[in-house]
Amino acid sequence: MKRINEDITAYLEKIVEEEREAHHDGTIDACMESTGYTDPDMFGLCAMSTRGDLKNAGHADEIFPLESVSKALTLVFALEDVGAEELFRYVGKEPTGDQYHSITPLEEGKKGFPSNPMVNPGAIVVTSKIRGRDGDERFARLLDFVRIIADNPRIDYNHKMYETGDSDLHRSLFYYMRSHGAVSGSEEDSLVPYLKQTCIEMSCCDLARIAAVLANKGRDPVSGNQLIRSENVRLSLILMLTTGMYDASGTFAVDVGLPSKSGISGAILSVVPGRMGIGTIGPAVDSSGNSIVGVRILQKLAARWRLGVFS
Repeated sequence: MKRINEDITAYLEKIVEEEREAHHDGTIDACMESTGYTDPDMFGLCAMSTRGDLKNAGHADEIFPLESVSKALTLVFALEDVGAEELFRYVGKEPTGDQYHSITPLEEGKKGFPSNPMVNPGAIVVTSKIRGRDGDERFARLLDFVRIIADNPRIDYNHKMYETGDSDLHRSLFYYMRSHGAVSGSEEDSLVPYLKQTCIEMSCCDLARIAAVLANKGRDPVSGNQLIRSENVRLSLILMLTTGMYDASGTFAVDVGLPSKSGISGAILSVVPGRMGIGTIGPAVDSSGNSIVGVRILQKLAARWRLGVFS
């Protein structure tokens, strides 16, 4: 399936329906309560080819918060803004077996410096490096970038989710890293943009379109415009493959083999380089924070069409 040039809608609907009938021994994260999206059967799936063909199934048009999926988008934007050499002075490129919000890796290696951009401390650092006079400008520029690559000017963040979210843990990570020089500035300028980015909302179809841009080496699959430098896409996809699925990244790389980024909202963005982008949603997550439905759907798609990067 080098192109989505066949009617695969029936198959996408079939695997979504299979998941409706399956048992999901997972939990819906507390962060979803303020969004109203707590239906464990809200399964959605969308795929867009690098030629702009789009197919979807289930609740593909329902919006949901990105949560940690936003880390992949922020990484790309920060690389565009300041470049790899500058960015990786403050954040590493190594996988971690610790949970995404753990402070333990900050106490090892180069003290206070996070292991990679896909864990919470790393994403805080990455977001803080985006250019802007203050936190408001920094986030506004990031949100504009997301709207452009999704081709959806209506995308916004969930204000209620941001206002009611518990940020104490993130504050502790921020101040610990600031004490060691990984970040600088105030909470408002360097931490708040990160907290807002996790609340950005979109649908599976928006997510698939963004993934298709990444699959197309940063080129818009419809207009053909170069939106992201190809080298920055390459770096981001490597880090997504090795670190994008929390502490289950190694297992996912073996079982699915796609550069992906998950979020505890149940969203997953997956990239099939040179072929297509995929967006899924399924709110019930496993102990690592990955969507149970999303992972199983991606396993089925990867197996049926040999989508893994080493297939």
